[in-house]
Amino acid sequence: MSMYNQDIDAMASQYVTQIPISVLLIDDEFLIGEAMRIKLSGETDITFHYCKEPDKALETAISAQPTVIMLDLVMPGVNGLTMVKFFKSSEDFNDVPLIVLSAREEPELKKKALALGANDYMIKLPDKPELIARIRCHSERYIYKQQRDELIMKIRAMREHSSAGSAPTYLV
Repeated sequence: MSMYNQDIDAMASQYVTQIPISVLLIDDEFLIGEAMRIKLSGETDITFHYCKEPDKALETAISAQPTVIMLDLVMPGVNGLTMVKFFKSSEDFNDVPLIVLSAREEPELKKKALALGANDYMIKLPDKPELIARIRCHSERYIYKQQRDELIMKIRAMREHSSAGSAPTYLV
C-alpha cells in the first residue's frame, strides 16, 4: 500500500464508524447452527448470531445488525426464495450481503436465488476456511461501502457548513 493510501486510510478511520463483522444464520436445523457456531468460534473478530425460526428473522436481524446474512433455502413453513426477496426489499437490510445455503447443488435454485439478489450460494456445511473467507469477503465489502457512504455524507456536511460562511474545514 502506498504512503498516500495509508494516509487516506488513517484519516478516514478518524471520521467513520468502525463496524464489526456480524453473521446472522437463519436455519431451522439446530445442528447446522451449532456446527457453524463452532466453525466460527475461534474467530475473535466475528460475532455469530443464530435464528432457528424464520418468523423471528427480522427481529433477530434488527438486534444483530449483521454484515452478512446466511439463509437456508429449505425450511418448513417458509420458502427460502421468499426470504431472499424479503431481505432484498427491506430498506434496512437490502444492502446486507446474503449467502443462501442448500443441502445440495441445485443449479435452478441457485439461479433463482442469485436472480432475486442473493450474493452467494453455498452447500451446507462448507469447510472452515471457505466459510470464513466468504464471510470476510462479503462483510468487508459491505463494511467498506457503509463507511464510504458515511464519509461522503460527512464531507458533504463539511462542505455545506463551510459554504455557509464559516471557515473552510479540510480533511487533509
